[in-house]
Amino acid sequence: MIFFDTNVLVYSTISQELGKQEISARLIEEAIREQRFSISPLVISELIFVLTKLGIDKTLVDNAILLYKPFVKNPIDASLVFEGYKLCSELNFCKNINDAIHLKFAEKHCSKIFTFDSDFKKFRNSTILEIDILRS
Repeated sequence: MIFFDTNVLVYSTISQELGKQEISARLIEEAIREQRFSISPLVISELIFVLTKLGIDKTLVDNAILLYKPFVKNPIDASLVFEGYKLCSELNFCKNINDAIHLKFAEKHCSKIFTFDSDFKKFRNSTILEIDILRS
């Protein structure tokens, strides 16, 4: 399975940067077709927050949630939150606690992460997961 960070879903949903939108849409479509697409409940929560904060029309937000809902198959339990906290504490990087939780979720359910967030570089030495930081 491939874990998709929130920013990949945001770029595929709205036209902020054409290059990132094309990359995101292609990777998501490919992963869905290959039945390798995975997101967490936290990703959905962040997607709702970002789209709402950007003032995106509720219909588009609703459609995005309907599209991605079937791919939220695994919960985030308390142990993943505490493991994420432990990791970000060790790295002195807890301003990115959600990213640490994403990483711990992905370690449990996936073999790879797609993200546009270069902050994930800080996690590379702390995981065996492949972290693919996308560029447009």
